[in-house]
Amino acid sequence: MMRNLILILLSVFALNANGQDDEAYLKANAVLIDNPYKLNDRIYTLLDPFQIIMFGEMHGTNESAPFVNGLAALMTSKGDSIQVGLEITPALMNKFLLLHTDSSIYQSEFFANPPYLDGRESFAWANLISLLNKNPKVNIFFFDTGRDKNEEKFRDSLMSENIKKQLLRYPTRRIITLSGNYHNKISNHVSMTSFLIRDKSLNLASKICSLNMEYKEGTCMANFQNGFGKKMLGSYPSIYNTTEGYDNYLLLLSPKSNYEYNGFYYIKNITAATMISSR
Repeated sequence: MMRNLILILLSVFALNANGQDDEAYLKANAVLIDNPYKLNDRIYTLLDPFQIIMFGEMHGTNESAPFVNGLAALMTSKGDSIQVGLEITPALMNKFLLLHTDSSIYQSEFFANPPYLDGRESFAWANLISLLNKNPKVNIFFFDTGRDKNEEKFRDSLMSENIKKQLLRYPTRRIITLSGNYHNKISNHVSMTSFLIRDKSLNLASKICSLNMEYKEGTCMANFQNGFGKKMLGSYPSIYNTTEGYDNYLLLLSPKSNYEYNGFYYIKNITAATMISSR
């Protein structure tokens, strides 16, 4: 299986030219995470200035869902009302949107009979919806588009509009989103996050925090042009994945960074999620 190892080079996001400076920045600013379900107050302080927190994952992994639930739980414990949006087409979650029960999550088409498999249709995501649904201060919404040719062509723009509608509907609520990490890049001018950042009617560029999932190694369920299945992943060594004692942490980066996001949630080892339907 090691022959299938896919090396993914961490993006160049040097904070300074000197690696020693990067290590010093990491140690001074990283917030260690022991339990993603119970995030500490330092993370709340770090993210409190932002109204929209957009987290991008490697689909088909187990680690994003607990982190997103942890963010929602932390913020609602501080008195905030939250909207959590998932990259799912609303029409595929009709049963849940009607009944809001645990069984209706699994009966909804997205999980029961997915029209495609890309790693999102997992027990991890279904359990996330279940946990969020039990939090009275959380409103869940789904912002993906359909998959006809026109919607697919303008998918990121349309997803940004769906998130914008939720923001305008509940302007006093924070928004947390979970999507594939392509869609929340701040450096990509056709990503949904970049559309939101450039939206002059919202004027929220400084209030949007885009986070990526980073990791040292592990597995995921994905289709990398050779069929859907478990894939092995890895990254090249850097200060961010070799510093002793920093196995799981959250880090916001300097605005001078070349990184494609405002920061990242680093998990030393990621694990492949189990799909609900093998279809």
